[in-house]
Amino acid sequence: MFSLSPAKWTRILVPIAAGLLLLAAACGDDDDGGGDDTSTPAATADATADATAADGIQTQPDSPQEVDAEVTEAVDGVLQIALEDNFYTLNNLSVPLGETTTIEIVNDGTDIHNMRIAGPDGEFNTDDDSVSDPEQITAGSTATVDFTPTLAGTYTFQCDFHPAEQGGVIVVE
Repeated sequence: MFSLSPAKWTRILVPIAAGLLLLAAACGDDDDGGGDDTSTPAATADATADATAADGIQTQPDSPQEVDAEVTEAVDGVLQIALEDNFYTLNNLSVPLGETTTIEIVNDGTDIHNMRIAGPDGEFNTDDDSVSDPEQITAGSTATVDFTPTLAGTYTFQCDFHPAEQGGVIVVE
C-alpha cells in the first residue's frame, strides 16, 4: 500500500497551499478603493450616452415575434396597435425622426401586457427606454407610449410580461 510520512506530506502540501494563497491574493477584491477602475456609475452612464450620440443607435435585440412584412406608419403623430395573447397585432412600425409619436395600445387579450421600447443603448430595462403608461395593461384596457426618437435606426420593443414571445420593431427615419 502507498503511504507518505508526515514530513513528505508537509513538503507536498506547503508549496500547494502557498500557491493557492498567492492565487487568491491576485484575484481578490481591491478593498482599498484603488485599482484600475476609476469610473463611477454616473461617469459610465455619461460615457455610454456620449458614445451612443456619437455612434448612433446601438445594436438592438432581435424581436421575439416575427415582424410583419407590412410597415404601419404614424398618422398625424399617432399609431394605433392592439395586444393579444401573446402577440402585437401590428409590430413593424415607422415613425419620423425627432417628432413625438403617441402609440395608442389596446389589450384585446385576457393576460396583462405592456410595451417597452429599448432606447438607443440597445438594451431593455435601462433609463433610455420608453414604456407604456400604465405599465400593466389589463384585459380590455388601453395605454399609451409617447416616443420621441433623437437618433435614426431600428428600435426593438417587447412586452415585459412575455419577452420571449411578444415584440416588434420601430423604424425611425
